[in-house]
Amino acid sequence: MAVRELRASWRRLILFFVCVAIGVGSIVILRSVIQNVKDILTKESKALLAADVVIRSNRPWSDSQRHAIETLLSKNVLIKSTETVDLATIVRPRNKVKISARTVELRAVDEGFPYYGDVEVKGLQRYTYLLLKGKGVLVRPELLVQLNVEVGEEIVIGNAPFTITGVIVSEPGRRIGLFSFGPRVFVHLNDLRGLGLLDTGSRARHRMLFRVPPSELDSFVTQLREEFREDFVRIRTYQDREDRIGSNFQKAENYLSLVGFVVVVLGGIGVWSVTRSFVQQKLKSISVLKCLGATTSQIITMYVIQAIFLGLTGSLLGVVIAFGIVVFVPENVVSVFGPISYGLTWSAIIQGFGIGVMVSLLFSFVPLFEIRHIKPLLLFRRAADDIKVDKTQRCVRERLVRSLLKIDWPRLTVIVAATTVLFAIASWQAASLESGFFVCGGLVGVALILNSVGALLIRVVAPLESLSWFPLRHAVMCLTRPGNQTRVILLAVGLGSFFIIGVRALQSNLLAELDLEQRSGDYDMVLLDIQADQLKPVNDFLLIHIEKPATMIPVTRARVVGVSGQEINLEDLEDVRGQGSLGRDYTVTYRGHLQENEEVVDGRFFNRGESS
Repeated sequence: MAVRELRASWRRLILFFVCVAIGVGSIVILRSVIQNVKDILTKESKALLAADVVIRSNRPWSDSQRHAIETLLSKNVLIKSTETVDLATIVRPRNKVKISARTVELRAVDEGFPYYGDVEVKGLQRYTYLLLKGKGVLVRPELLVQLNVEVGEEIVIGNAPFTITGVIVSEPGRRIGLFSFGPRVFVHLNDLRGLGLLDTGSRARHRMLFRVPPSELDSFVTQLREEFREDFVRIRTYQDREDRIGSNFQKAENYLSLVGFVVVVLGGIGVWSVTRSFVQQKLKSISVLKCLGATTSQIITMYVIQAIFLGLTGSLLGVVIAFGIVVFVPENVVSVFGPISYGLTWSAIIQGFGIGVMVSLLFSFVPLFEIRHIKPLLLFRRAADDIKVDKTQRCVRERLVRSLLKIDWPRLTVIVAATTVLFAIASWQAASLESGFFVCGGLVGVALILNSVGALLIRVVAPLESLSWFPLRHAVMCLTRPGNQTRVILLAVGLGSFFIIGVRALQSNLLAELDLEQRSGDYDMVLLDIQADQLKPVNDFLLIHIEKPATMIPVTRARVVGVSGQEINLEDLEDVRGQGSLGRDYTVTYRGHLQENEEVVDGRFFNRGESS
């Protein structure tokens, strides 16, 4: 019966089909694109760390810490580890004729580095740690220019000469755009230990890098945090939610999925309107079926089967539409993260299918539930050709009045269940119960307001039916005629406008958070170690190339070692917690003037004479 009914009425249900297809297509394409980007970012986040897990400290690893790490590694032989040390130091050419020295960021690495990403060396197919054996060193190309040296020459690091064995083109574990003291230089970890650069007072950053199977990641990180909870150690994974890029793209995925859900809801309103009109047009057929012995549940099941079939085929068309659109997404949209090839993901397709079918059922089942009130007696009251829709509407209004006096529990149950499922879908798409509540609450609130406005509009324009001007009179009659779709159209257009405005506002807020470019007011370049006699030449040079004068700020690094004669010595985490920010380094300035964005809120500003 469902197949026969669908075959006879498919033209009337095309809008049902299209509404589902557009909604599902929007969810599939939006979630697929963002998931493709997230996959690239996941790989990039591993390359940024060069490992799955990194623990770091500004103090050398103690024997007890190394023993704890070795104990954890012995429990799972699949976990691999390596070590690096980073510090800023001075290098110079060994050739004394070339009198120059530069600050560099030295990275000492051990065998196994990196676990993810590639150290790209100019002229070589791949990097190998053997390039660093025997006091070899890899340098960035800018250092060659600054020191006027070439590959094969020697430079002095600490108190020992090193031979330049290659030029670094790119490296993992270092994000572009972060502040840097100088070019990167790679040496072997064993060679660093004999240079005297790790003695007391060194500002070296010690790291342990781990490659962990995905199934063991969570338990391994939990054990590490338990083991080092009282040590000066920071633990980070590539999945860390504190990572700004990862968390922001998670927000973007949820946001775009919610936008797709909104499109599905608007399509669902179309489904509800089509189903409602379809049931009204099938009053005679439903009455005949009941006269022939068909039960209400059988008839409802027949139409529900149609709704499921249309939901499935509409969802399939939505996937096809998404597949056609994804081809036209430019690959360079997020080229800053590397080449990305877009395609539909299975999770997005499954979600789109599931939501399409559920929304089809939700928005069609409530109108179909009114079939219970259609009686076989309808055929015998008046001839089928004389049945008027206005009579049906009066019957519906009478049923509504009676339903107010007597609660229709089955119908109420269906409405509550549909609302609950809609709330669950919204929360699922937004990954937040709170967001799902506000979206559904806003949907219900606006729908009630628009429905009331539609009813009020019909009452207001009804007196205009008596006007003598033919076009206006018939326009009003079309708005107020029995079976009109005025309120439905107002509801769909009003909700569409509501969601478009809401989505546009959310888009503005989201773009502000996802601003991956440097924000206004940030510096594009920082020049360090400018001496007093170099200020004027540097300023004159910069004025040729920049629009505004550069900001020159004299700064130095300092640490609080005593307060009112009492020595400050922070030995453990409890000392740090007790003393607060006294344990950190400060950047201080000795300039004798205030910047435009500064003001003295207490005391007085010293003058240049006092500072000398």
